[in-house]
Amino acid sequence: MAEKETKNILECLHYTEEVLEKAVKNNKVNVSKLYVQLLNKERVPFAHVVWCNLTLPKHRFIIWQATLGHLLTRDNLVRCHMQLNSVMCPTCDMQQESHGHLFFQCQFSQLVRSRIAEWLGNAIWPVQFKDWTTWMMGKPKGLKQKLVAAVLAASVYLIWWNRNNSLFNLCSMTVDKVFYLLKVYWKARVANLSRTKLESKDLAFLEKLSLM
Repeated sequence: MAEKETKNILECLHYTEEVLEKAVKNNKVNVSKLYVQLLNKERVPFAHVVWCNLTLPKHRFIIWQATLGHLLTRDNLVRCHMQLNSVMCPTCDMQQESHGHLFFQCQFSQLVRSRIAEWLGNAIWPVQFKDWTTWMMGKPKGLKQKLVAAVLAASVYLIWWNRNNSLFNLCSMTVDKVFYLLKVYWKARVANLSRTKLESKDLAFLEKLSLM
């Protein structure tokens, strides 16, 4: 018994040493790395897109939940054995509500996506929910990508907000209103960027979006 306890203690000490080695640099402890190491979880490969520092905190939370499929859409509520008056999408009332429908097949979200794609000059996200995380994983980490990530998160947040407004207040925003709010969010996040520290290509991208 004593031998087994000694072995367990040694394994625990070895694990602690490994955790501290990864979290300590130049005699300083990185609390974030220490926390991640103690959780013993691998970093989600698309985390840099979701938890972008140019994205509003409330937008980060909603896109995180949406990416994982954890929002309380009606299909999820049915799986939790909740009795609903309808399983149809509150926004368009044409198909059963799910993450795939709400953000990809719903006519409202398609119009929002088309408007944003026209503004950015490229498609902001793929056309199927199952390809979403793969698309996000392939994104680089430069300033332009952070700006696109902020737009993506704001879009998801506004589509979800409009869905709730349609459900509880029986009132839907127009696509123009969504696009206006999205640009307000975006301009607020880039207002504090130091123009002197930006590369010419990033400045050109900012100017292009600001003028349109």
